Amino acid sequence: MNNPYKVLGISPDATDTEVKNAYRALARKYHPDNFAGDATSAELANEKMQEVNEAYEQIMRERKTGKRGGGTGAAASYADIRNMINARRMREAEAALARIPVEERTADWHFLESLVLMHRGFVNDAMRELEIACSMDPSNVEYQQAKQMFNQNAAGYGRNYYGSYSNQPQRGCDGCDVCTNLICLDCCCECMGGDLIPCC
Repeated sequence: MNNPYKVLGISPDATDTEVKNAYRALARKYHPDNFAGDATSAELANEKMQEVNEAYEQIMRERKTGKRGGGTGAAASYADIRNMINARRMREAEAALARIPVEERTADWHFLESLVLMHRGFVNDAMRELEIACSMDPSNVEYQQAKQMFNQNAAGYGRNYYGSYSNQPQRGCDGCDVCTNLICLDCCCECMGGDLIPCC
Protein backbone atom coordinates (compact mmCIF):
# COMPACT_ATOMS: atom_id res chain seq x y z
CA MET A 1 0.00 0.00 0.00
CA ASN A 2 1.11 3.61 -0.61
CA ASN A 3 2.16 5.82 2.27
CA PRO A 4 -1.15 6.30 4.15
CA TYR A 5 -0.35 9.92 4.98
CA LYS A 6 0.30 10.64 1.32
CA VAL A 7 -3.02 9.02 0.40
CA LEU A 8 -4.85 11.34 2.80
CA GLY A 9 -2.71 14.32 1.74
CA ILE A 10 -1.44 15.11 5.21
CA SER A 11 1.83 15.17 7.15
CA PRO A 12 2.83 12.32 9.49
CA ASP A 13 2.88 15.01 12.19
CA ALA A 14 -0.84 15.75 11.66
CA THR A 15 -3.04 15.60 14.74
CA ASP A 16 -5.77 12.98 15.06
CA THR A 17 -8.33 15.70 14.32
CA GLU A 18 -6.49 16.67 11.13
CA VAL A 19 -6.36 13.01 10.09
CA LYS A 20 -10.11 12.65 10.62
CA ASN A 21 -10.88 15.90 8.82
CA ALA A 22 -8.77 14.85 5.83
CA TYR A 23 -10.50 11.46 5.76
CA ARG A 24 -13.98 13.03 5.91
CA ALA A 25 -13.17 15.47 3.11
CA LEU A 26 -12.01 12.64 0.85
CA ALA A 27 -15.02 10.49 1.78
CA ARG A 28 -17.31 13.32 0.65
CA LYS A 29 -15.28 13.83 -2.51
CA TYR A 30 -15.41 10.17 -3.57
CA HIS A 31 -18.95 9.37 -2.43
CA PRO A 32 -20.80 7.26 -5.06
CA ASP A 33 -23.67 9.77 -5.30
CA ASN A 34 -21.26 12.28 -6.82
CA PHE A 35 -20.78 10.01 -9.82
CA ALA A 36 -24.35 8.90 -10.53
CA GLY A 37 -24.79 8.15 -14.22
CA ASP A 38 -21.06 7.83 -14.90
CA ALA A 39 -20.17 4.18 -14.31
CA THR A 40 -16.47 4.58 -15.17
CA SER A 41 -15.94 7.48 -12.78
CA ALA A 42 -18.00 5.73 -10.10
CA GLU A 43 -15.76 2.65 -10.33
CA LEU A 44 -12.61 4.76 -10.07
CA ALA A 45 -14.08 6.67 -7.12
CA ASN A 46 -14.93 3.37 -5.42
CA GLU A 47 -11.33 2.17 -5.80
CA LYS A 48 -10.01 5.49 -4.48
CA MET A 49 -12.40 5.36 -1.53
CA GLN A 50 -11.15 1.88 -0.63
CA GLU A 51 -7.59 3.19 -0.67
CA VAL A 52 -8.61 6.14 1.53
CA ASN A 53 -10.37 3.82 4.01
CA GLU A 54 -7.34 1.55 4.23
CA ALA A 55 -5.01 4.52 4.75
CA TYR A 56 -7.19 5.93 7.52
CA GLU A 57 -7.50 2.52 9.22
CA GLN A 58 -3.73 2.01 9.06
CA ILE A 59 -2.94 5.44 10.52
CA MET A 60 -5.43 5.08 13.37
CA ARG A 61 -4.27 1.54 14.13
CA GLU A 62 -0.61 2.60 14.17
CA ARG A 63 -1.40 5.52 16.45
CA LYS A 64 -3.34 3.30 18.80
CA THR A 65 -0.57 0.70 19.06
CA GLY A 66 2.29 3.19 18.83
CA LYS A 67 3.73 1.47 15.74
CA ARG A 68 4.55 3.01 12.37
CA GLY A 69 5.34 1.59 8.94
CA GLY A 70 4.33 -1.64 7.23
CA GLY A 71 1.24 -1.60 5.13
CA THR A 72 1.05 -5.40 5.12
CA GLY A 73 -1.03 -7.08 7.84
CA ALA A 74 -4.75 -6.65 8.42
CA ALA A 75 -5.28 -3.59 6.20
CA ALA A 76 -3.96 -5.47 3.18
CA SER A 77 -6.21 -8.40 4.09
CA TYR A 78 -9.22 -6.09 4.21
CA ALA A 79 -8.34 -4.75 0.77
CA ASP A 80 -8.27 -8.31 -0.55
CA ILE A 81 -11.61 -9.07 1.13
CA ARG A 82 -13.20 -5.96 -0.38
CA ASN A 83 -12.04 -7.17 -3.80
CA MET A 84 -13.57 -10.59 -3.12
CA ILE A 85 -16.89 -8.99 -2.18
CA ASN A 86 -16.83 -6.79 -5.28
CA ALA A 87 -16.19 -9.92 -7.37
CA ARG A 88 -19.08 -11.76 -5.58
CA ARG A 89 -16.63 -14.33 -4.13
CA MET A 90 -18.52 -14.33 -0.86
CA ARG A 91 -17.35 -17.73 0.42
CA GLU A 92 -13.74 -16.68 0.04
CA ALA A 93 -14.47 -13.35 1.72
CA GLU A 94 -16.23 -15.09 4.60
CA ALA A 95 -13.32 -17.52 5.06
CA ALA A 96 -10.77 -14.69 4.94
CA LEU A 97 -12.70 -12.73 7.57
CA ALA A 98 -12.88 -15.79 9.81
CA ARG A 99 -9.08 -16.17 9.66
CA ILE A 100 -8.49 -12.73 11.18
CA PRO A 101 -7.93 -13.15 14.95
CA VAL A 102 -10.65 -11.72 17.18
CA GLU A 103 -8.25 -9.29 18.86
CA GLU A 104 -7.30 -7.84 15.46
CA ARG A 105 -10.85 -7.29 14.19
CA THR A 106 -11.29 -3.62 13.46
CA ALA A 107 -14.37 -1.61 12.55
CA ASP A 108 -13.65 -2.48 8.92
CA TRP A 109 -13.82 -6.19 9.79
CA HIS A 110 -17.33 -5.78 11.20
CA PHE A 111 -18.36 -3.67 8.22
CA LEU A 112 -17.18 -6.27 5.69
CA GLU A 113 -18.73 -9.06 7.77
CA SER A 114 -22.05 -7.20 7.57
CA LEU A 115 -21.85 -7.20 3.75
CA VAL A 116 -21.16 -10.94 3.66
CA LEU A 117 -24.03 -11.65 6.09
CA MET A 118 -26.39 -9.49 4.04
CA HIS A 119 -25.47 -11.45 0.93
CA ARG A 120 -26.38 -14.66 2.78
CA GLY A 121 -29.73 -13.18 3.79
CA PHE A 122 -28.96 -12.78 7.51
CA VAL A 123 -30.31 -9.25 7.75
CA ASN A 124 -30.44 -8.99 11.54
CA ASP A 125 -26.89 -10.31 11.96
CA ALA A 126 -25.68 -7.99 9.19
CA MET A 127 -27.26 -4.99 10.89
CA ARG A 128 -25.71 -5.99 14.23
CA GLU A 129 -22.22 -6.12 12.69
CA LEU A 130 -22.78 -2.77 11.01
CA GLU A 131 -23.86 -1.25 14.34
CA ILE A 132 -20.61 -2.53 15.89
CA ALA A 133 -18.58 -0.98 13.05
CA CYS A 134 -20.37 2.35 13.55
CA SER A 135 -19.82 2.29 17.31
CA MET A 136 -16.11 1.47 16.89
CA ASP A 137 -15.59 4.24 14.34
CA PRO A 138 -18.50 6.71 14.53
CA SER A 139 -16.73 9.21 12.27
CA ASN A 140 -16.52 6.78 9.34
CA VAL A 141 -18.77 8.24 6.65
CA GLU A 142 -18.96 4.98 4.69
CA TYR A 143 -20.32 3.05 7.68
CA GLN A 144 -22.88 5.73 8.53
CA GLN A 145 -24.12 5.86 4.95
CA ALA A 146 -24.38 2.08 4.89
CA LYS A 147 -26.42 2.18 8.09
CA GLN A 148 -28.81 4.71 6.59
CA MET A 149 -29.23 2.58 3.49
CA PHE A 150 -29.77 -0.58 5.55
CA ASN A 151 -32.46 1.23 7.51
CA GLN A 152 -34.18 2.43 4.33
CA ASN A 153 -34.07 -0.95 2.65
CA ALA A 154 -32.90 -4.17 4.29
CA ALA A 155 -30.57 -4.99 1.39
CA GLY A 156 -30.11 -1.47 0.08
CA TYR A 157 -26.42 -1.06 0.79
CA GLY A 158 -25.47 -4.33 -0.88
CA ARG A 159 -27.28 -3.34 -4.04
CA ASN A 160 -26.49 0.36 -4.21
CA TYR A 161 -22.80 0.40 -3.31
CA TYR A 162 -21.40 -2.98 -4.32
CA GLY A 163 -23.99 -3.82 -6.95
CA SER A 164 -26.49 -6.62 -6.44
CA TYR A 165 -25.61 -8.49 -3.27
CA SER A 166 -26.94 -11.66 -4.81
CA ASN A 167 -26.25 -13.42 -8.07
CA GLN A 168 -29.95 -14.12 -8.35
CA PRO A 169 -32.13 -11.63 -10.26
CA GLN A 170 -34.13 -9.33 -8.01
CA ARG A 171 -37.78 -10.33 -7.97
CA GLY A 172 -40.99 -8.92 -6.66
CA CYS A 173 -43.30 -10.78 -4.31
CA ASP A 174 -43.32 -14.55 -4.82
CA GLY A 175 -44.70 -17.65 -3.11
CA CYS A 176 -42.00 -17.68 -0.45
CA ASP A 177 -42.76 -14.07 0.46
CA VAL A 178 -46.45 -14.90 0.86
CA CYS A 179 -45.72 -17.87 3.14
CA THR A 180 -43.26 -15.86 5.20
CA ASN A 181 -45.75 -13.04 5.64
CA LEU A 182 -48.51 -15.46 6.65
CA ILE A 183 -46.29 -17.13 9.25
CA CYS A 184 -45.34 -13.73 10.70
CA LEU A 185 -49.00 -12.65 10.80
CA ASP A 186 -50.00 -15.92 12.47
CA CYS A 187 -47.30 -15.47 15.14
CA CYS A 188 -48.45 -11.92 15.80
CA CYS A 189 -52.09 -13.02 16.04
CA GLU A 190 -51.26 -15.82 18.45
CA CYS A 191 -49.31 -13.40 20.64
CA MET A 192 -52.46 -11.28 20.83
CA GLY A 193 -54.68 -14.31 21.64
CA GLY A 194 -55.93 -14.97 18.12
CA ASP A 195 -55.08 -17.61 15.53
CA LEU A 196 -54.84 -16.62 11.87
CA ILE A 197 -53.87 -20.15 10.73
CA PRO A 198 -55.39 -22.84 12.93
CA CYS A 199 -53.28 -25.98 13.52
CA CYS A 200 -54.66 -29.13 11.89
